[in-house]
Amino acid sequence: MLEKISKDDWQYFVPFLACTICFFATDFFGIIDKASIAYWSGRLFYESYRIITSHFFHGDVNHLLANISGIIVARYFLKSLSLQSDYFFLAFIVLIMPLQSFICWFVDIFIYRNPMSLAIGFSGVLFGIDAFILMTTIYGKKRFLFIGCHLKKDPRLLKSISVLTGIGIIWSFLPGISLLGHMSGLLAGFLLFWL
Repeated sequence: MLEKISKDDWQYFVPFLACTICFFATDFFGIIDKASIAYWSGRLFYESYRIITSHFFHGDVNHLLANISGIIVARYFLKSLSLQSDYFFLAFIVLIMPLQSFICWFVDIFIYRNPMSLAIGFSGVLFGIDAFILMTTIYGKKRFLFIGCHLKKDPRLLKSISVLTGIGIIWSFLPGISLLGHMSGLLAGFLLFWL
């Protein structure tokens, strides 16, 4: 069942539009080289803009469609949990992007010893919101940092979000998919839930 557009839907439209515009800038107009904006473990702190830019660019149209579909799915779940905030989703994105990038960087540099790791895409953010929604279906969440969000727990949604999480994790093992990007997003979402 489709829900009506509401006054707070702008917070979902902003990242949707940013991802779409960035895709056109790289893949259709060739204005931006993806390598110059991607997450790059060895350059992340020298070129800190990559902490943000890497999330809004995508490898191909299928990658873009998967991620903008994820924004729509996140909206559905947040609405189903009775989200009462006009800017929660954007605030969450602003916080999770650096946290997820830092977790990736830490694993790449200190565990894998790989300064040449490259990644792009919004899926790490989506795995983070997925983790947050998963925890919310179990516990509910009245406040997220300084934002009153009044998300209600809903055990009925737990099965749906659990299945989506499981499919996403399995999908992460396919070639060409950033397992580390997805799992660091999931971990970052769990961490942000407990703030």
